[in-house]
Amino acid sequence: MPVGSSAKVITDDQLALFAEDFHLPDTLVPGYRALMPLSPALIYLAIFGDMQFSEYSTRLAERHAQSGGRTFMSRFARQRNGPEGAVYAWHCADIPFAFGNLTAKSVEFLISGPPSAEDHQLSRRMLNAWVSFAATGDPGWQPINDSTSSVQTWGSSDSPSPLHAAGIRELWHQADFPLLRP
Repeated sequence: MPVGSSAKVITDDQLALFAEDFHLPDTLVPGYRALMPLSPALIYLAIFGDMQFSEYSTRLAERHAQSGGRTFMSRFARQRNGPEGAVYAWHCADIPFAFGNLTAKSVEFLISGPPSAEDHQLSRRMLNAWVSFAATGDPGWQPINDSTSSVQTWGSSDSPSPLHAAGIRELWHQADFPLLRP
């Protein structure tokens, strides 16, 4: 989906309608607000992104672990504070970090400007984890098991903490949100 092509949700009423249209539990929007006291537009983007990407991936990984598979999960949660406020991670923003090509001018759009020293450190940590995983099968954190969803959170000092991600997971446990169907 091209940037800017999704619905513009900027009011509390629009956010409530979005939650109703997708049959989200009544506790989801207030739960996100408690974890991230942001504008309705940013709450919408967080819920929409988790609904489209994170929740499907996490539930699939949990089912894989429950059936005996070995699965590692990570979440790219880097945010950057700029002159117009916080810029949050979005789909594919992790790619330049994972491949270590932050200095390519063409990726500045994805990472919200030229990379900082902290961005380079984050990229090195991510590269080390992926190299370790490719070489040994161990990225450096625990796999998901049938009782916990261990998720590596990649971020900067401005990013949400892993406890924030755990709080979001707990909110989604209350949602009747089936895996994709053929």
